[in-house]
Amino acid sequence: MKLAITVCATQTYTYALKAQARRVVANLQGHPPGLVVMVGDQSKEFKAAYEYWQKIFPENWKFAFIENPAYTEHANYKEPAQIILARMRGEAFLAARAWGATQCWSLDSDVLPPANALACMQTMLAFDANYYDVSTCSYPNDAYLGGRGTPQNPIAPNYYLEELQLPTLVQNALSILDKRIADDELRIANSKEQPDPQNPEPKTPIPLPERKARIEGWIMRRNYPPQGNVFELNAKYGWRPRGWLEHAYPGIGRGAVVPVDWCGFGCTLMSQRALAHAHFEGYEGKGTEDLWVCWKQWHPQGIRINTITHVVCDHVIHQKKKGGSEGEYIHLRAYHETQGETAGHIRTDRLPWIDL
Repeated sequence: MKLAITVCATQTYTYALKAQARRVVANLQGHPPGLVVMVGDQSKEFKAAYEYWQKIFPENWKFAFIENPAYTEHANYKEPAQIILARMRGEAFLAARAWGATQCWSLDSDVLPPANALACMQTMLAFDANYYDVSTCSYPNDAYLGGRGTPQNPIAPNYYLEELQLPTLVQNALSILDKRIADDELRIANSKEQPDPQNPEPKTPIPLPERKARIEGWIMRRNYPPQGNVFELNAKYGWRPRGWLEHAYPGIGRGAVVPVDWCGFGCTLMSQRALAHAHFEGYEGKGTEDLWVCWKQWHPQGIRINTITHVVCDHVIHQKKKGGSEGEYIHLRAYHETQGETAGHIRTDRLPWIDL
């Protein structure tokens, strides 16, 4: 087995790299030496982190530094920033392939894996004669990453439209649109003259179904509260695929591994096959680069992904990317409930980040 570990960061994302190095080393006891690929800038913070990684790693591990000379500061999740991140990951994955890696462990610079993360992911890549090509240990962002989706809707909603507590005015507007759409469909069905698809003449500037779709999208973005928790909603409306981990698999936690449709690259182990398809040509920066690989590269190849909720990682968030202050960092500590009827379920603490 040839393991490559890849980490990408620029100066503003180096704040947890030393803590991450200690966590990674804890995973490598008894593991044969491999390759660490770190892609970053020439900032003193990144250089210091790179030197620290080299200093504390076990003997005989190889290191490769790849400079990202095109880096400039951009707003998080906007297209220029996403293109830069995709370029950095692409360089890291290329180096891993060129070295001949049979497994590639991708890490976000702000994710802290527990000591059993790598062993559990490697076990799951071997599961059932390599049923999975991608194994992940989830970590909390707004919620835990990993869940259900489709190529058209990469992350399914946690709550569907009819499950929301909508104001009466909004409910009435949707009912009126439903009636008008039904009336139009009946009129067309009863009409001898069928509409010309090449020259439509809608009664309104925007066709009613499209108007309804836009309104529904606006409603979903308003974050109206659900009518109940996910257990109540599944009981009322039946089971349905949901986007984020706690909603897709409510009550999940210690001892469990589950199939998912999407994942991040924060703590992700790829087989050689998955690594071969982890490239970004064609990516335009719309949406995140990891979701793009999941749906545009892995999904068409039948590459399966799992998430191990038995092992969950901490996540250190720079509040600037959430609209907060420049110097504020939050440590999202991931753990499992230890007591009561929900013992073993995944949980999160919000703590101030202290770089020890």
